[in-house]
Amino acid sequence: MIVYCDTSFLISFFNEEDVNHRSAKNMVARWNREDFVVCALHLVEFPAGVRAATHRQKHPIQPHLARGLINRFDRAVNGGLFTRRELPISDSVNMARSLGEAHGWKKRHTSFDLWHLGAAWALSAGAFLSFDGRQSVVAKTLGMAIV
Repeated sequence: MIVYCDTSFLISFFNEEDVNHRSAKNMVARWNREDFVVCALHLVEFPAGVRAATHRQKHPIQPHLARGLINRFDRAVNGGLFTRRELPISDSVNMARSLGEAHGWKKRHTSFDLWHLGAAWALSAGAFLSFDGRQSVVAKTLGMAIV
């Protein structure tokens, strides 16, 4: 089964000080390492999300820790912790737009939230790991297992 993680999940997984770190580690333990995918969207959004977290008003990540998280993520990607998959850009964008139209009027979804869901769908993910309840609801409507 293909397992797709969104950025909120990955930040919690790599950040041992995050309140969801233990939950993320437990969720990862449920699948085989080779089930986890990473695509170009992760390569752009993970570092951007970590840098953005240094500007949070509540519980900001300190810049030196943020740099370490980005480094750990890059080492994990380059070291084969995830299976790298080519992202079908057109399919993922079209699905993200469709999901925005279907769900964006009822709940707030950012562009990257929708694009992660579109990417997971385009990569045929069977599971979607996130700490964002709004994304999880949409992933479930797409038939993905959520934890």
